[in-house]
Amino acid sequence: MTKGYEATSMRDIALKCGISKSLLYHHFTDKYQIFTRATSTTSAGLNETVTQAIADISCPKEKLRVFMLATAGYFENNRLSWISASQEFWNSNEPKMSMQVKLRRDAFEKMLRAILDEGVQKGVFQIEDTRLAGRLILSSLNWMHRWYKPGGKRTAPQIAEAYFDMIAGGIVRSGNDREDDKSGQFAVSTDRIVRFAER
Repeated sequence: MTKGYEATSMRDIALKCGISKSLLYHHFTDKYQIFTRATSTTSAGLNETVTQAIADISCPKEKLRVFMLATAGYFENNRLSWISASQEFWNSNEPKMSMQVKLRRDAFEKMLRAILDEGVQKGVFQIEDTRLAGRLILSSLNWMHRWYKPGGKRTAPQIAEAYFDMIAGGIVRSGNDREDDKSGQFAVSTDRIVRFAER
């Protein structure tokens, strides 16, 4: 199927599955029910996978790293369903679909924010706004599908590891000012955004 959710009919789905349309309607009332079943399974699988991956980790820094790697690994293993859910969330004109997907994603975002909040409380992270930091991290992972190609130089978890290293270490050398700022008043310091203490 390459039509996307809006243009795909129940007849299209039945033909693709090799069954009659009447049999398809016997199990599902409409295509929205089929889609929500598929995306719910994907979302539930992601939450379960990541929850299990971080369950026994006590260090917030390591927990964040594993959270990112486990998320990327799940994306790589479930790429098509991930792409479908992500694209339709932004492109669908069906309000109830966007709300259902949003509720599931909110639960996942809360899991990440709990890690960041724990890190702040333990003095491991210095973050002024954990909600904003969480969205930065999730954006880097959720939109990977727009450019990631399987079989490339890096696997999805390796890309997530590189993202984590950038977040943990920053991309600007400590003490360096902006090249166009001679006064030093606007020096960029990565630890003003997120600072990771030594374990």
